Parts: sequence; structure tokens; C-alpha cells
Amino acid sequence: MTNDLKQLKSLFQAHDPASHVRADPVVMSAALDGIISNTTRTPQTAKRRWSRRRLLTLIPVTAVLVGATVVLPIIMQPSDGGPLILGPAKALAFARNGDYIDVRIVDPDADPRRYREDFAAHGLNVDLKIKPSSPSLVGTMISVSSPGRVTIYRQDGSEIKDQYVSDWIKIIGGTECGNMWCQAGVSIPLNLRGPVVIIFGRAARPGERYEVTGDPTARGETLEGVDLANQTVAEVKRILRQRHVTIESYYEAPPKPSSRDRHGWDYSEHVLQPVSVPDTWYVHEAFGGHYKNSVSLVVASWPTSNPR
Repeated sequence: MTNDLKQLKSLFQAHDPASHVRADPVVMSAALDGIISNTTRTPQTAKRRWSRRRLLTLIPVTAVLVGATVVLPIIMQPSDGGPLILGPAKALAFARNGDYIDVRIVDPDADPRRYREDFAAHGLNVDLKIKPSSPSLVGTMISVSSPGRVTIYRQDGSEIKDQYVSDWIKIIGGTECGNMWCQAGVSIPLNLRGPVVIIFGRAARPGERYEVTGDPTARGETLEGVDLANQTVAEVKRILRQRHVTIESYYEAPPKPSSRDRHGWDYSEHVLQPVSVPDTWYVHEAFGGHYKNSVSLVVASWPTSNPR
């Protein structure tokens, strides 16, 4: 993605006047029908149009329809392996790619039943779940799993297997989201042999709790670009006040690297009361809070040996 496109996407995210407006499903369906018909009517022309843009991510495009501004998520580039095709429920977009089929989200606010209908129409045993997420994870695939099967995450995809069969789920490159694992979509084998559960992030509605929290220093987040590692708690509190960010909770950092106790460290079992955290302690890491403009801090009496 070019710098110009990154700036355009950031501009939409930061200044979108309709960030809390939900599109009318009828209007959205009509608009999507028009988009698909335009891209399939003249394949050669459509191919040239996509190649000029070369957009690789799911970009929220602000569209004006009948005098009302709505946020309409559109897939800007179909797979090279086949044309972009909407599922019958018009919640997902599919593109054949050899022995795989690429899947991306068209309507992140669709009823879960519509996702199941679209997958079933392609013979895929997939359950898609959409979770309210912090800004950097919106529109991205957060995880792939399978009930009763082991998932092994790798850089280019996920292997889901049991003692009998194995399925390889490829990833479709997405945007940067800090230290989180997230992508724009998935490529699923046509001969998928086991049930798969895929989780995507969507924008939280006003006052809604984030079910999936991202890196608070990632793009679009409340502390974008801020490095908190090795700063004192007092210094971080000052930064947070300036940005109108609250501290949701404190977690005790894992023991020093030389300690064996670091293995299997569970932060949920090491919550600290605010009164027990001196201002002179050091912040090792920040986690996104479950509400807008909130974070959780990982702290210790010693500075981290692995600053970000």
C-alpha cells in the first residue's frame, strides 16, 4: 500500500463524520449489486481498474447515498484467481483461487445467520463470529480455530489438525495492527474437512464494550505511536492525562528473564490494586482497555530488559 493510500485511510478513520451511522441494509445491498455488476460486466476493463488501484485491504469508503453519509466496507481488489462474487446472503465476498476460495467481509454488521448461509452455499463448514474490537482490529481477521482440534499459527497461515486430518488455512495480508495477529481475510481449502471458527473485528457501537482489545499504541488507537516501555508509572500517568486516557487495571510483570516462573505467566492471576503500585515503578507494556480511551498497564519495580 502506498503512503498516499495509508494517509487516505487514516483520514477516513480520523475524520469520518458518519462513524456511528449504520447503513440501511436495503441501500447497502443495492449499492453492492451495482459495484459487482460494474466489475463483472467487462472483465478486461475491470482488471485494469483494479490493477491501477492495487488496494490490498478492506477499506472503509465513505459514500453518499440519497443525501445520507454512510460507511460502506467494500473489497477494493478481488483475488487474482477469480472474480469477486457475493454470497447469496450478501454478507461475504468469495473469489476462487485454485484449490482455495478467498473470503472477505462485505457487511460486518450482518446477522450471523447470513454468514452461515454464505459459507453453506459454498459447501464450507465455517462459523464466522464478529466481535466488537478496538480501532486497530476493525475489519481484520483476529483468529482461526476449530472445536476439538489443534491450531498451529504460522506466519503465512494456520494449520488445523487432529490425529486423522489436517486443514491449512491461508491468510490474506492486511493492515498493521501493532503487536496483534490480524489479517484482511482468509483463504479456505475447498475440501475443508473439519469445522472452522473465524473471528473478525468490527467497530464498537457507542458505549459498547470491546470484546477484543488491540495494541493501544497501534495505528488508530488511543496511544498511537507512543512508547511507554521503561517509563515510570508517574510519567505514564502524565501522558495518559494529556490524552484523556484512563487506567483500567494494573498487572504485575512476569519475573525477570532469569527466573523459571516466567513460563506460563497468566496476567489475569496477577492483578494489582492501584494503591499498591508506586509511581516510581516502571511500565513494561500496555494492553488495550475494554472501553474507548482506556488501557491496562503491566508494571514492575525494575525496568524491562526488552524495551519496544
